[in-house]
Amino acid sequence: MGKVGWSDLHEDLIDLLANNLSSNINLLRFRSICKPWRSTVATKKRLHNHFERNLPTFKKKKTVVSPSTFFRVTLPSPCRNKGWMIKTRQVSESSKNNLLSPLSGKTITPSDKTLDLLKVECFRDSSILQLFADSDRVVFLDNVFFVVDFKNEIWCCKSGEETRHWTRINNEEAKGFLDIILHKGKIYALDLTGAIWWISLSELSIYQYGPSTQVDFYEIDNCKEKRLVEYCGELCVVHRFYKKFCVKRVLSERTVCFKVYKMDKNLVEWVEVSSLGDKALIVATDNCFLVLASEYYGCLENAIYFIDREDVSVFKLDDCSIITKQINSSSSSSHQSCFQMFSTSFF
Repeated sequence: MGKVGWSDLHEDLIDLLANNLSSNINLLRFRSICKPWRSTVATKKRLHNHFERNLPTFKKKKTVVSPSTFFRVTLPSPCRNKGWMIKTRQVSESSKNNLLSPLSGKTITPSDKTLDLLKVECFRDSSILQLFADSDRVVFLDNVFFVVDFKNEIWCCKSGEETRHWTRINNEEAKGFLDIILHKGKIYALDLTGAIWWISLSELSIYQYGPSTQVDFYEIDNCKEKRLVEYCGELCVVHRFYKKFCVKRVLSERTVCFKVYKMDKNLVEWVEVSSLGDKALIVATDNCFLVLASEYYGCLENAIYFIDREDVSVFKLDDCSIITKQINSSSSSSHQSCFQMFSTSFF
């Protein structure tokens, strides 16, 4: 059998590939590959379908899908391999993309300048359900939405069904869930104890996949956030520790430490990851992922970037120190250069 060129693929196969694209930007890039692909894929219809998922109301609230995408922006310069990180979200089919803070997800004040998203690198797509707060987790697979809500419950809903409703996925042995992730084509959830569960798509049931992550007795009350992340092809669990401080007679909590755990398949237990190597972990409000530090301006290796209340901060795993971005300081200063990757000064 002879080789088939890209432009000679059957329309049904092109249509199948296009249906798996999760963002409008990737769809537009897909259509730009060649004329047959552009003529086969109808832009208006597919862009419309990204928003009109035909989902039912959730607890008497309307459900709207807003595609959200992370980009790495590079410009012609001596350091073309380095860039900045931005996040965009499109609220409706006809609206423009809103520029958001990658960590907090808050809208950045627009300027009179524009950025052609077709010329920048898209490295992570997600869909946010507008009715949920930023702290809720959402994944989408095989036309089904899965959500972990603020009550630590998992709900699912199939888009486009004639009889539509949200179904709770529950297991009596689980005490509640904190996070959910799509990993190698399967859905996994993280419970309150740090154990990972697997969701069966055919049964819409949930089963325990691994044991709980260990937390020292003195750390239990301080470990108030756990997240799932994919690292080197494996699922890992991130623990975030807080400590209470009293400032001007006001009691508040601040992040003091992170720990990352991976499963040792031989011992069948969680072991702490001492180093992320040349990677940096991004802990955003609605996403948790790793990037190659050398691809971003100022990005520190073996570090975790996060938002602590309103402050952008970075935790260094090598010495367990935390650097907080100063509002009035320039990101180009030596102490603050590690936050240059989040600057929008390139506009």
